[in-house]
Amino acid sequence: MVDEGSLLQREKKRWFIFVFFFLSGIISASLSSRLPDIQQLLKVNNSVFGVVLSSLYAGLFIGLIIASWLVASYGFKKVMIITCILSALPLVFVGVFASYLLAMLVLFLMGISRTIFNLSANTGAIEVQSLYDRPIIAGFHGVWSLACFVAGGIGQLMISYTVSPFFHFLFIVVFVCISIAFLKNKKQGLSIEKERRPFFVKPDRYLFLLGLMALCTMLCEGAMFDWSVNYFEKVVHAERNLLTLGYLSFVIAMALGRLVGDKLIAEFGMFRILLINGILLAIGFSIAAAFPLVVPAAIGFLLIGLGDSVMVPVIYLLATRSPKMTAAYSLSIVTFIGYTGFLIGPLLIGNISQYFGLPTAFYCLSGISLIIVALSLRVKKLVP
Repeated sequence: MVDEGSLLQREKKRWFIFVFFFLSGIISASLSSRLPDIQQLLKVNNSVFGVVLSSLYAGLFIGLIIASWLVASYGFKKVMIITCILSALPLVFVGVFASYLLAMLVLFLMGISRTIFNLSANTGAIEVQSLYDRPIIAGFHGVWSLACFVAGGIGQLMISYTVSPFFHFLFIVVFVCISIAFLKNKKQGLSIEKERRPFFVKPDRYLFLLGLMALCTMLCEGAMFDWSVNYFEKVVHAERNLLTLGYLSFVIAMALGRLVGDKLIAEFGMFRILLINGILLAIGFSIAAAFPLVVPAAIGFLLIGLGDSVMVPVIYLLATRSPKMTAAYSLSIVTFIGYTGFLIGPLLIGNISQYFGLPTAFYCLSGISLIIVALSLRVKKLVP
């Protein structure tokens, strides 16, 4: 039997990690909500803008090379706090640079800090998960999605009142810094494990296939964050006050899916959830591409959000079952492969949309979603 003090301490740890998942979502979605304005500021077409966005994901990719080593060497808590601040600060500069080369540099640096922040936060979530005898991992990602919804609403408000990206992002940075300053004055009781580990660990087949699933999932998710507002502006031709409707439909559905995800995982099992969600992704992209009108597109984006909702949490949970390495390294390997989807996504979607249109790019994403279904069947046979 667990005493009341231990239960209280456990909940404090859980809520501490919740806050950082919330801040991560605020930072990510604030940038996504103003991407059309940033593209207009840079005065570039979809193809070039895809290259600009790829610099962010290149940073995400490069950051993973050192992320697991940093977390293992210095503890996830210290790394998480520092990189949270470093993830937010570049937002201000993205909102003022009219040169796409300077914007690429800032996004690249932002990507490095963001990926280390994300890995450290997920490592903390796995540590807290180990304190419970029921699934809670999807709840952390649900908080992240709720933060995306909040940030999307703030973004729409800023757009409606023609607030420049600079002042919008400055507000976000101040909010993040105040939140962290408040948290640093609280005692969380989190253990900070430090251990010297090799800089590189070779993945086994099990982790490699999980990484491929993460790659396909993150490619689809990245497309939503990068192109959903553009889709409603240039394909759906929605009114300006409805430009973020598709994005908000996506993040609301994703948040709801993640908030009930732990119960669904316990009820149906991880692999059945992966199959259903992969199919939902494919259907959602197909509807949005086939019917580029406000309501059908919003419904399609909603299905995409439901399909995407617990993919990454389940993949991460499966990764930590690897008997060959610690959670930090398992997560790092799967995330490293998965972030390739974020890296190639903007280039793929940008070029396809430039020459064949965004609906065609969405049909391609529907096909990629079905690859997730096939991979989940294969991984099921290899799970330890």
